[in-house]
Amino acid sequence: MWNLNYDSPKEIERVLNERGLAMSKKFGQNFLISPEGRKRLIDLMELESGMKVWEIGPGLGAITHMLIQKKVDLTSFEIDHGFASLLTEVAFNDEENFTLIEGDALKTLFKKRLLPLPDRIVGNLPYNVGSVMIGKLIENSYLPPLMVFTLQREVVDRMTSKPGEDDYSSFSVLTQIDYENKLSLKLPKGCFWPQPNVESAVVVMRKRETPLVSEELRPIFIPLVRDLFQQRRKTVRNNLNSSEYGNMGKEKVEEIISGAGLSGSERAEALSWEELIKLSESAKRIKSI
Repeated sequence: MWNLNYDSPKEIERVLNERGLAMSKKFGQNFLISPEGRKRLIDLMELESGMKVWEIGPGLGAITHMLIQKKVDLTSFEIDHGFASLLTEVAFNDEENFTLIEGDALKTLFKKRLLPLPDRIVGNLPYNVGSVMIGKLIENSYLPPLMVFTLQREVVDRMTSKPGEDDYSSFSVLTQIDYENKLSLKLPKGCFWPQPNVESAVVVMRKRETPLVSEELRPIFIPLVRDLFQQRRKTVRNNLNSSEYGNMGKEKVEEIISGAGLSGSERAEALSWEELIKLSESAKRIKSI
């Protein structure tokens, strides 16, 4: 294992230059150069020796290095060919418990079912695809006991928001079905190199003992929630009429609404979990008639 000084932008830049590598805005590459930030992130993962861990976007391996030291069974997913070559040929070429899968994790992770699922998933996710990645993990039932992600602060705010709050959205609902989300660490811009234009934070996603939505209801619940939040200023009635349910006719939409004990004039962000579930159950009944 090599000994790159991950705290030093100059050292990182030297390695990049030596290998003919460059930072990619397209991939949203920003290295976490704060040693305290990296240590706290690792601590949040609650690791034990032998755990199976997936890491999304290892970059030059700052977190990878620390995970290997924890004696975990690590699989990393890296989209950048130059970084992937560096990790496998130089940095961790002699590590038996390290596997690297090159390519876009949004494709390689879901192309075929990777079993068994890990004990942990961690990643410093690019700001442009962070929410997409987390959404795909959940919708594809990649649900490990704990996930720890570094994200744009506003994405974490959405993940931790409650009904009635400004940041509450369909993404809030989706990520809270199976997990309790907690903003566990704030990372100022200076913790990264190059410095991003936005603030970052670490979210810890801890799996619930019992999901908030049953397996049977999920196929109705998830798309329905998206429909309800499609136009935030519109009422439940108007959003349903603009969705696939509108094709069933306005009378059916009214039956769905009344079956959930709602007036239809509510807005999605004001609905409680109980009301969202009742609305989904009502929609399922009407669709089955």
